[in-house]
Amino acid sequence: MLINTENGTVELAAFNTFLQRGMLLAHLQQTDFYKSRYHNMWDVKTGYFWYYFNAISVEGSQLSFQLCFLEDRLESIHMNTREEKDAKTWDDWTEEKEMQVFYRNNKFLSKILEIPPTRKSKTPYPQCTFHFSWGNVWSVYDPRSASSIMGISYNEEVTPIK
Repeated sequence: MLINTENGTVELAAFNTFLQRGMLLAHLQQTDFYKSRYHNMWDVKTGYFWYYFNAISVEGSQLSFQLCFLEDRLESIHMNTREEKDAKTWDDWTEEKEMQVFYRNNKFLSKILEIPPTRKSKTPYPQCTFHFSWGNVWSVYDPRSASSIMGISYNEEVTPIK
């Protein structure tokens, strides 16, 4: 199981790592996942920091993670599946190829969550959402950024882990 549907925790079993909202950056930095897969960081200059990780193998897919921290606590998790045939440059990119990534992400989420999406929508952008009591797991194709991404958004009332 990658995403615990009871509480939204992401389990990276191969790295003995659990990701959850409110997790301290210092705790993440001590994990095998961080030590072996960390790629780089982007300081947004607003108190938010994005940490990017090289892909890992999950359920037969290559999955990359982007973790958003507000100051020193994990705020949200973004993910994306990767395949060799995906566009690597703008010259290779087409909307049709990117929509295939969107559909692949949706299929991946349905497989790991073992349920169909709660909601699918084409407006304003193609998206797929799985609703849970703690928050949502989602997938979207965003034509503004010309990209497809998956993520976990947590409800505000969730108490951060101390």
